[in-house]
Amino acid sequence: MSPLSPLQRVVFTARSAAQFLTAAARADLLGNEGSPRSALLTLPTLARYRFTTAREIEQAANTVPDRNALIDDNGVLSYRDLATQAKTVARRLLAIKRERGLDTLRIGVMARNGRGIIIPMAAKGYAGAELFLLNVGSSPEQLDGIFKENNINVLFIDDEFADRFPEDMGSITTIWAHTSDNHGEDLTLERMIRGGAASLPALPTFPQHGNIVLMSSGTTGIPKGILRPEPVFPMVVGGYLSAVPWRAGLNVQCTASMFHTWGWSAVNLVFATRSTVVTTRHFDPEKAFHQVRDYRCEGMVSSPIFFKQMLDLPNNDTWDTSSLEFIASAGNALTPLLVERTIERFGPILANYYGSTELALAACANAETVAKKLTAAGKVPPGTVLRLYDDNGNEVPQGEVGRIFLTNETALKGYSNPDTEIVRINGLIQIGDLGYFDEDGDLHVLSRNDDMIIVGGENVHPQSVTEVLERMPGIFEVHSGGVDDEHTFKRIAVWVVRTDDETGRTVTADAVRAWVRDNLADHSIPRDVNFVDSLPRNATGKVVPRNLPPSTRED
Repeated sequence: MSPLSPLQRVVFTARSAAQFLTAAARADLLGNEGSPRSALLTLPTLARYRFTTAREIEQAANTVPDRNALIDDNGVLSYRDLATQAKTVARRLLAIKRERGLDTLRIGVMARNGRGIIIPMAAKGYAGAELFLLNVGSSPEQLDGIFKENNINVLFIDDEFADRFPEDMGSITTIWAHTSDNHGEDLTLERMIRGGAASLPALPTFPQHGNIVLMSSGTTGIPKGILRPEPVFPMVVGGYLSAVPWRAGLNVQCTASMFHTWGWSAVNLVFATRSTVVTTRHFDPEKAFHQVRDYRCEGMVSSPIFFKQMLDLPNNDTWDTSSLEFIASAGNALTPLLVERTIERFGPILANYYGSTELALAACANAETVAKKLTAAGKVPPGTVLRLYDDNGNEVPQGEVGRIFLTNETALKGYSNPDTEIVRINGLIQIGDLGYFDEDGDLHVLSRNDDMIIVGGENVHPQSVTEVLERMPGIFEVHSGGVDDEHTFKRIAVWVVRTDDETGRTVTADAVRAWVRDNLADHSIPRDVNFVDSLPRNATGKVVPRNLPPSTRED
């Protein structure tokens, strides 16, 4: 069953298209910047490449070829240079396909931010291929499963991950994306580019666009491969553009991981507006401040854990960040204290984006909304249908908590393993979170479905405990979760990193419980208070609960 009637669908599509076109026109998304030649090439380029990384780079190379496209650890590339290099790599990939007799190029990329991931992303669109963006935290066992399950036949990988190779690489052609030495006669991205393209196969006029496959976090077992289409008109992009003052020709620092949905989306949007991506392979808070200052970045795209590291730098207020017009956050949940600290340091320019690997953008809150509501996920973007359902599949009214379901034109087509279940209600797909709509129509996300626990008959969202404890003097960071209990089935546990000062040294388990007792109901008080030196995080900054030490309870 569809969540919309035929008439509602027509009205919804028309309204979404109007919102998208309005936002696209403001940001000059189709990309001619007043050039008659570029305007003439817009539709043919779109027809050939859809909204792929190749399309964004190709259109920019037609429009502003000498503008900086990328500033990374290896230097600067103009749009002309980036397009030329991506096309050369694409033609070399077609040569590999021909030499090996492959039916389809199935390209894996395991690389950090920079040209090592961006050029293969663009080459995929020029050549026509399936592209698998692999999490840089994947273990050898996980990579072995990914390679076999997805029949990957070409792999771009940074050489720092060489120790992750499974024992049997099969017939995968390996290309070093980023290198720390010359690797003898091995194939490297640099050598593919430097070798030229004179005798290589021609690029197809209309490439066969395969899926972009992004991997789930994969905390256990083989990460799920999420099959994502590359649409001709991604109306959901209107949501990205509406939440921040995005326009053509900006300098945008992107420290969000590009193998992840947030970073992948952001870098494509930067290129779509012929802006400049400023990035680095390894996040460093001081270097982030350097880049914003030195390149006069108007935008910053990142995740909350990285904002926190910047704010925790001593004398962080000495860095000039006056050029910033917006900060776009996604990837992990914002907490009220972090929002307040970010606004105090950078001004009221923080926007919040909410979504998932499977379903891309689900909601977005502009700076005005974030400043007023702190952790609101915001409005549902154009082109997206989002509903909240209870455990019986009934839609919940405004103000009540329900499971979040949605769909849009960039939602997953399925999983690379067809046996992986997709939970649907009325044609909408479960995102895995709980939330509610407030009186203004803004979505608020409370927790993952399986994070909420019941203690003594009361619902407890561990995130609420985290948000209370992060304000406690002497606590540097904290994670809250539910653990099994023989009497109440579940109980709250916290893992606390204390500040390295006298205040931190005085924080005790009883003090932690007392702080929660003063701010929340009794069922939210943690029975378990675990003091740790640090919280285990993945490459996108999320805490990995399975890597936390076992919880202990004090009775």
